[in-house]
Amino acid sequence: MRNSLKNLLLGAVLAGSVQQAGAFSLHGQWEGWMTPNEGYQLPFDLGGPMNLGEEYRWNLPMITYGFDESFLNYFGPKGVVEVEKALKVLNDLPVCSQMSEELKEFPLDTRRFNHRAGALYLYDLKSFVLGAILEELGVGPAERYVWTLRSRVLINNIPVCTVMKRNFEPFYPYAPTPYVNGTLYTYLILQTWASPVAYEAVEFEVDPSLPSVSSVSAANMNGGTVGATGYYINFEPGLFYTGLTRDDVGAIRYLYRAQNVNVEVLATNAISAPLGSRVGNYILESGSGSPWGVPGATNAAGTNIPPVVQALRPGIDKLNFIRLNFDSMVGVWNLVTNRYVDHYITNSTLRTQLLERTLTQPDILFSAGDLGVDPDGIPYIYQRTIAWVNNDAINGVWALGGPGQISPPITMTFSKIGQHLINVGDGGEVDAFPGFWWGSYDGTTNEPALYPAGARIRDLERLVMSGVLDTGLNPWRVP
Repeated sequence: MRNSLKNLLLGAVLAGSVQQAGAFSLHGQWEGWMTPNEGYQLPFDLGGPMNLGEEYRWNLPMITYGFDESFLNYFGPKGVVEVEKALKVLNDLPVCSQMSEELKEFPLDTRRFNHRAGALYLYDLKSFVLGAILEELGVGPAERYVWTLRSRVLINNIPVCTVMKRNFEPFYPYAPTPYVNGTLYTYLILQTWASPVAYEAVEFEVDPSLPSVSSVSAANMNGGTVGATGYYINFEPGLFYTGLTRDDVGAIRYLYRAQNVNVEVLATNAISAPLGSRVGNYILESGSGSPWGVPGATNAAGTNIPPVVQALRPGIDKLNFIRLNFDSMVGVWNLVTNRYVDHYITNSTLRTQLLERTLTQPDILFSAGDLGVDPDGIPYIYQRTIAWVNNDAINGVWALGGPGQISPPITMTFSKIGQHLINVGDGGEVDAFPGFWWGSYDGTTNEPALYPAGARIRDLERLVMSGVLDTGLNPWRVP
C-alpha cells in the first residue's frame, strides 16, 4: 500500500500535474445498478454520479426564487440577504463561453474559518446555500465520486469490486481524472453503512500536505463518505466560503455551455410570447422583414403559433437567478411574467423563439421548519426536493442514464429548531452538549449574526460556556 501511494505521487510530480489537474462530478437520477450495496441511495441522497453526456441541467435562462412566510419569520431580513449573497456568486459568473480555457481566474480553494463562530457551533447560512444550490443545478460532490463502485459481487464469499472514476477534467476533452482542484486522490474500499449495508470506494489524498475536499460542491456530501483529512473541515462549524472553486465553475461550464447540445422539452408553463414582445434585440412580430424578428413565430394570419416544445437545444450559457416576492397580506406570490429567448436547432440551423412563463410560485422556494431527527437522534439541518426528467428516450436509441432536465419547482427547507442541547444517556443540562445553530459570519472581526432573528450572541456564548441558556440575571453564574 505504501509503495503504491508513493508511485502514484511520484508519477504525478513527474508529469507536472499536481497543481494543474482538476475535476468535477455530475449529479442526476439514479441508474438501476446504483444500489446501497455500492454506496448509492444512502439516507439523504437525491441522486448519483452521471457519466459524460448523461448530465441533468436546467434549460431556463431565468430561474426564480422566493422566501415563504416560515423562512421570513425565522431568519428575517438578514437571512434573506445571506441567501441572496450565495445566489449573487452564481449571478456574477461570466458567460460560460467567455471563461478562460483552464479557468485560472478561479481559485483552487475558497474555504476560510471563523474561530469564534466555530466555538459557538455556528454553520454559515450563505455557504451552506451555495453548496446546496450547486446540487440543485446538477453538480455532484466532486471528492465523493473521484472513485466510486460500479459493482461489488461476492464469489465464494470473496468480494470482487469494479471501481471507476466519475470525475472529469473541467476542460476539453473532459477526461476522467483522480484530481480535484490540484489534489490527487486514491481510495480504499470500506463498509460505510450498516443499515442499509453499503460499501464505498472511500477517497484519501495521496499527499497529505495538499488541501483536500476543497470543492464547494462537497459542502453537502450527504450520505457519502470521504476519508481525506479535509472532509472534516467541510462539516465543521465556523467554515465559510468566499466563492466557487475552479472545478465548481468547471462543472457549471460543462453543463450550461452553448456547445453542450441535448434534446430537451420546454417547461410546462412556457408558451409563445404575444406579438410585439421584445427581449433584448429580439422582437416577436408578424413579418420576418426585420433582422431582429423571430422567424417562424407567427403564421400567415399574423397570430401566434404554438412554440416548439421538443427540440435539440444548446446550454443556456449563463445562469440568472431572479427573486419572486410573497405578498403576506393576501397570502399569494406576486404574479410575474418572465419573457425570454429560447434557442433550438432544426435542420442544422440555430433558430430562436420568444417565450413567456407566468409564475404563480418561484422555481426555488426557501422555507424553514422543524425537520425532525435522523436515526441517531440528531436534528436534520435541512431537507430539499428535486425533480429529475430523464430525456434518454428522446436523445437516442440506446438506454443511458440521461441526459435529462431538472424541473421546477423545488423546495429547500432549513431547520428552525433553534438553540438546543443534546443529551446522550439521559442526564441533565450539565451532561449535555450544544447542537448546531444557523449563523452568518465572514473573515472580519464583526461578531457573527444568529438565527432566529433577534437571538443574542451573548446568550449563546453563555450556553456554550456554561451549558445553560442564561439571560444574565442569575447572580450565581459567572458573567
